[in-house]
Amino acid sequence: MKVKVSQDCKYFCITEAVALYLQKFILYRKRKVFYGADGTTRSLLDVIAKHKQNEKFLLPCSDQHKKDIQEFFEQNHCEYATATLYRTVSNDVREVLKKGYDVIVFFSPAGVKSLLESFPQFQQNGTYIGAFGATTSQAVEEAGLRLDIRAPLPEAPSMVSALDLYLQKLYHKK
Repeated sequence: MKVKVSQDCKYFCITEAVALYLQKFILYRKRKVFYGADGTTRSLLDVIAKHKQNEKFLLPCSDQHKKDIQEFFEQNHCEYATATLYRTVSNDVREVLKKGYDVIVFFSPAGVKSLLESFPQFQQNGTYIGAFGATTSQAVEEAGLRLDIRAPLPEAPSMVSALDLYLQKLYHKK
Protein backbone atom coordinates (compact mmCIF):
# COMPACT_ATOMS: atom_id res chain seq x y z
CA MET A 1 0.00 0.00 0.00
CA LYS A 2 1.43 3.36 -0.96
CA VAL A 3 0.44 6.35 1.09
CA LYS A 4 1.64 9.87 0.51
CA VAL A 5 2.99 11.21 3.80
CA SER A 6 3.92 14.82 4.50
CA GLN A 7 7.65 15.53 4.72
CA ASP A 8 6.94 17.16 8.08
CA CYS A 9 5.96 13.76 9.50
CA LYS A 10 8.12 12.49 12.37
CA TYR A 11 8.79 8.80 12.90
CA PHE A 12 9.23 7.36 16.40
CA CYS A 13 10.72 3.87 16.37
CA ILE A 14 11.23 1.42 19.21
CA THR A 15 14.83 0.66 18.14
CA GLU A 16 17.52 1.98 15.83
CA ALA A 17 17.11 -1.18 13.74
CA VAL A 18 13.49 -0.23 12.97
CA ALA A 19 14.62 3.31 12.12
CA LEU A 20 17.24 1.93 9.73
CA TYR A 21 14.62 -0.35 8.17
CA LEU A 22 12.53 2.75 7.42
CA GLN A 23 15.43 4.11 5.37
CA LYS A 24 14.66 1.51 2.72
CA PHE A 25 11.15 2.85 2.16
CA ILE A 26 11.23 6.60 2.76
CA LEU A 27 13.35 9.49 1.58
CA TYR A 28 15.25 9.46 4.85
CA ARG A 29 17.32 12.65 4.61
CA LYS A 30 14.24 14.85 4.68
CA ARG A 31 12.50 12.97 7.46
CA LYS A 32 12.84 13.22 11.18
CA VAL A 33 13.34 9.75 12.66
CA PHE A 34 13.67 9.20 16.40
CA TYR A 35 14.20 6.05 18.45
CA GLY A 36 14.69 5.03 22.04
CA ALA A 37 18.20 4.66 23.43
CA ASP A 38 17.93 1.05 24.60
CA GLY A 39 15.01 -0.48 22.70
CA THR A 40 12.56 -0.34 25.60
CA THR A 41 9.16 1.26 25.50
CA ARG A 42 10.23 3.49 28.39
CA SER A 43 13.12 4.97 26.36
CA LEU A 44 10.81 5.49 23.38
CA LEU A 45 8.29 7.29 25.59
CA ASP A 46 11.08 9.55 26.87
CA VAL A 47 11.83 10.56 23.27
CA ILE A 48 8.14 11.10 22.49
CA ALA A 49 7.76 13.25 25.62
CA LYS A 50 10.28 15.72 24.19
CA HIS A 51 8.16 16.14 21.03
CA LYS A 52 4.59 15.92 22.30
CA GLN A 53 3.67 19.62 22.15
CA ASN A 54 0.99 20.21 19.50
CA GLU A 55 1.73 16.91 17.76
CA LYS A 56 -0.78 14.36 16.51
CA PHE A 57 0.33 10.75 16.78
CA LEU A 58 -0.65 7.69 14.76
CA LEU A 59 0.09 4.43 16.57
CA PRO A 60 0.26 1.48 14.14
CA CYS A 61 -0.25 -1.80 16.01
CA SER A 62 -1.71 -5.29 15.92
CA ASP A 63 -5.05 -6.35 17.33
CA GLN A 64 -3.17 -7.72 20.37
CA HIS A 65 -0.80 -5.12 21.76
CA LYS A 66 0.34 -3.70 25.05
CA LYS A 67 -1.50 -0.56 26.07
CA ASP A 68 1.47 1.27 27.61
CA ILE A 69 1.97 3.73 24.74
CA GLN A 70 -1.76 4.52 24.59
CA GLU A 71 -1.79 5.06 28.37
CA PHE A 72 1.18 7.43 28.03
CA PHE A 73 -0.65 9.44 25.35
CA GLU A 74 -3.78 9.65 27.50
CA GLN A 75 -1.90 10.62 30.67
CA ASN A 76 -0.05 13.35 28.77
CA HIS A 77 -3.16 14.58 26.92
CA CYS A 78 -1.67 13.84 23.49
CA GLU A 79 -3.88 13.69 20.43
CA TYR A 80 -3.52 10.22 18.94
CA ALA A 81 -5.24 7.50 16.95
CA THR A 82 -4.46 3.81 16.72
CA ALA A 83 -4.34 1.97 13.42
CA THR A 84 -4.70 -1.80 13.61
CA LEU A 85 -2.52 -2.91 10.71
CA TYR A 86 -2.63 -6.64 11.22
CA ARG A 87 -4.52 -9.29 13.09
CA THR A 88 -2.80 -12.11 14.95
CA VAL A 89 -4.10 -15.52 13.90
CA SER A 90 -2.98 -18.80 15.46
CA ASN A 91 -1.45 -21.42 13.20
CA ASP A 92 -2.53 -25.02 13.45
CA VAL A 93 0.69 -26.62 14.72
CA ARG A 94 -0.67 -30.14 15.30
CA GLU A 95 1.10 -31.71 12.32
CA VAL A 96 4.43 -30.12 13.22
CA LEU A 97 4.32 -31.09 16.89
CA LYS A 98 3.25 -34.68 16.22
CA LYS A 99 6.91 -35.34 15.35
CA GLY A 100 7.89 -34.58 18.92
CA TYR A 101 10.51 -32.08 19.98
CA ASP A 102 12.89 -31.75 22.90
CA VAL A 103 12.58 -27.95 23.09
CA ILE A 104 9.80 -25.53 22.13
CA VAL A 105 10.74 -21.83 22.12
CA PHE A 106 8.16 -19.05 22.12
CA PHE A 107 8.86 -15.50 20.99
CA SER A 108 5.42 -14.03 21.72
CA PRO A 109 2.38 -14.78 23.86
CA ALA A 110 0.54 -15.54 20.60
CA GLY A 111 2.79 -18.60 20.15
CA VAL A 112 1.74 -19.96 23.53
CA LYS A 113 -1.89 -19.33 22.62
CA SER A 114 -1.41 -21.14 19.30
CA LEU A 115 0.06 -24.20 21.04
CA LEU A 116 -2.82 -24.38 23.51
CA GLU A 117 -5.44 -23.91 20.77
CA SER A 118 -3.89 -26.74 18.75
CA PHE A 119 -3.34 -28.96 21.81
CA PRO A 120 -5.82 -28.01 24.56
CA GLN A 121 -4.64 -30.99 26.65
CA PHE A 122 -0.91 -30.35 26.03
CA GLN A 123 1.29 -32.15 28.56
CA GLN A 124 4.84 -30.82 28.81
CA ASN A 125 6.33 -34.01 30.22
CA GLY A 126 10.03 -33.96 29.20
CA THR A 127 9.78 -31.10 26.71
CA TYR A 128 11.83 -28.03 27.61
CA ILE A 129 10.11 -24.67 27.13
CA GLY A 130 11.90 -21.43 26.29
CA ALA A 131 10.51 -17.90 26.11
CA PHE A 132 11.94 -14.65 24.81
CA GLY A 133 10.71 -11.56 26.62
CA ALA A 134 8.87 -10.84 29.83
CA THR A 135 5.34 -11.02 28.42
CA THR A 136 6.07 -14.29 26.65
CA SER A 137 7.56 -15.76 29.83
CA GLN A 138 4.48 -14.64 31.73
CA ALA A 139 2.18 -16.27 29.13
CA VAL A 140 4.10 -19.56 29.45
CA GLU A 141 3.77 -19.53 33.24
CA GLU A 142 0.09 -18.50 33.14
CA ALA A 143 -0.54 -21.46 30.82
CA GLY A 144 0.73 -23.72 33.59
CA LEU A 145 3.88 -24.73 31.70
CA ARG A 146 7.34 -25.06 33.22
CA LEU A 147 9.62 -22.35 31.84
CA ASP A 148 13.10 -23.81 31.47
CA ILE A 149 14.89 -21.30 29.23
CA ARG A 150 14.44 -17.55 29.64
CA ALA A 151 15.86 -14.71 27.52
CA PRO A 152 16.95 -12.00 27.37
CA LEU A 153 19.07 -12.01 30.48
CA PRO A 154 22.33 -10.16 31.21
CA GLU A 155 24.30 -13.37 30.67
CA ALA A 156 22.11 -14.41 27.70
CA PRO A 157 20.91 -11.45 25.62
CA SER A 158 19.63 -13.68 22.79
CA MET A 159 17.67 -16.91 22.70
CA VAL A 160 20.63 -18.66 21.06
CA SER A 161 22.90 -17.73 23.96
CA ALA A 162 20.19 -18.72 26.49
CA LEU A 163 19.82 -22.13 24.81
CA ASP A 164 23.58 -22.56 24.79
CA LEU A 165 23.84 -21.78 28.52
CA TYR A 166 20.92 -24.04 29.37
CA LEU A 167 22.33 -26.97 27.38
CA GLN A 168 25.77 -26.53 28.95
CA LYS A 169 24.19 -26.56 32.41
CA LEU A 170 21.97 -29.52 31.53
CA TYR A 171 24.80 -31.68 30.17
CA HIS A 172 27.23 -30.79 32.93
CA LYS A 173 24.74 -32.23 35.44
CA LYS A 174 24.87 -35.64 33.74
